[in-house]
Amino acid sequence: DGKVIQKHRQRSHSWVRNAYNHLFCQLASLDHDDDTFGAGKLNIKAPDGTIWYGPYNLCLGYTVQNRTIEGSAETYRGYRGGAGEDDMGIIVGSGTNPESFEDYDLQTKIANGTGAGQLSYVEQEAMSESYAGTTKKNTMVRYFNNNSGGDVGVNEVGLYAEGVCGGSRPRVWLQCRDKLASTVTVPDTGQMKVTHTIQLTYPA
Repeated sequence: DGKVIQKHRQRSHSWVRNAYNHLFCQLASLDHDDDTFGAGKLNIKAPDGTIWYGPYNLCLGYTVQNRTIEGSAETYRGYRGGAGEDDMGIIVGSGTNPESFEDYDLQTKIANGTGAGQLSYVEQEAMSESYAGTTKKNTMVRYFNNNSGGDVGVNEVGLYAEGVCGGSRPRVWLQCRDKLASTVTVPDTGQMKVTHTIQLTYPA
């Protein structure tokens, strides 16, 4: 009935190895290494466990959805998932495993749909940038509707990026996984809003 019945907020400390590799590739202008995923190696581990690598740099796409790149038919969307997409952007799950730096997928993803244990994934909203003082923020919002006929418990949130990896696009990989401190229960006919904010404070 439009009432807020639960509110949860926590700080994310869970950027995974994929995100660190992405950051270092960009800052150092380095290409991928080989198919060995782990300490000292620059590559990406896909949600299915495949290792992506090659003599190419690693970069994310734009933050808008379905933007044509260089006049081609290919598109890639940064962190923004489309309606019904449960493998791109902000994704939720029911898994309760602790966070790990080596995570490359949610433990138990909640699928898009209206069946038991499922949620309907709404198109992710456009990014909202702001700058105040010396802090730059990028805020991402996605809604999830529960039309499953029963409660759905959410215990983990993942942020999946789309970009270029191993010379191919689009590729989608996990950048961070947050284990929630407590379960968020979405009741039947209820709606959940997930807000993910990335911020950086610049030197004064």
